[in-house]
Amino acid sequence: MSNTNELTVILNEIVHKYIKEYFNVYVPKAQYSEKLAVVINKDLVSEVVPKKVNKEIFAIDGSSRSITSAGGIISISTIASSSSSFPIYGVYPSLFGMRSLDLDKPFIALAPSAYSKGSLNPYLYSSKYVTTVSLDGTPFQSTQEPERIETELRAILETEGLKKLKGKGLVLVDGPLFPSYTFLPEKAKKIIIKRRIEIIDDNYIGVVKRLDKSDLLIKTLSNNPELISRYRVDPRGFLSDEAFLYQLVRFNFNPPYPIVSVGPLLKEVDDKVKIYVNYLIFPLHKYLPKFSILRVESLNREAVAYISSLKFTTEGIPSILALADKASKELSAGIMRYIVFSIEKIGLQESFKGKFEVLNVV
Repeated sequence: MSNTNELTVILNEIVHKYIKEYFNVYVPKAQYSEKLAVVINKDLVSEVVPKKVNKEIFAIDGSSRSITSAGGIISISTIASSSSSFPIYGVYPSLFGMRSLDLDKPFIALAPSAYSKGSLNPYLYSSKYVTTVSLDGTPFQSTQEPERIETELRAILETEGLKKLKGKGLVLVDGPLFPSYTFLPEKAKKIIIKRRIEIIDDNYIGVVKRLDKSDLLIKTLSNNPELISRYRVDPRGFLSDEAFLYQLVRFNFNPPYPIVSVGPLLKEVDDKVKIYVNYLIFPLHKYLPKFSILRVESLNREAVAYISSLKFTTEGIPSILALADKASKELSAGIMRYIVFSIEKIGLQESFKGKFEVLNVV
């Protein structure tokens, strides 16, 4: 191997011929496993009549990134909120004069290497903005995956952001109302879930955008012969909820495609809290089979009608949620660039990722 071009050719071949094919055959479902839901209505499939929301609508989303340096892992997280009145209602941390959500929580986590002396830019080293300890009381370690640290940092900020918006209107959450937090230790997970239970009420709606790795619906319906006979689609023949729902609509509805809901299912969070889970199939084109497929979670049954009344982007995401998503990602990208610039100035070695970025191959 003599140059970078040869490496990129090899990497492309590996990705397309091996990784892609292998992952299509092998699906590690255990990573995404969650408690099964319960069917509470025989008429699972119905057309949706949009219901206008007569109050302010908010959306909140978070973003997280990590960099691995010679000194350890640096993880950051940001959140942003948009509303029906303001494209950007608030962000945390706040930059460039943007309105702050004032969460007063750390947005940077450090996991030093075993032999690190702990020397970092003094400006960033502050207990108000930086954490080195997990919610379970153990210090973050560089031997842990960055996803583990990012997940906890982001979960804390998003949960506190939900509290800030409580009582202000209808709040859309990017993702489940009560995520499984797969990467977190049990104690940290319980602390965050308990906090969310205290905050979330009928005015919060969880919107899950990516269902290509979700199998909650197909597992719940796998032993439902009446549904299979009625709708001519067997959920046991699919690897994901998204694939099943797409074929369900194709086989049972004709153009012009209506807005369709599958559900509700009832899912238990704990002994006292249960949430309604609906699947919304929103046609992005009335006559072409192009749909936005979302999982909608709430404490009441009106959520699907509310979501279907909103404006959607061409990618199939409620526009207000897309604004929060974009703002949080741009904010985290800007902060990470600044941190990278700062650690380069003090001579702290970066990971190989930065060198590939310079070559414009990622």
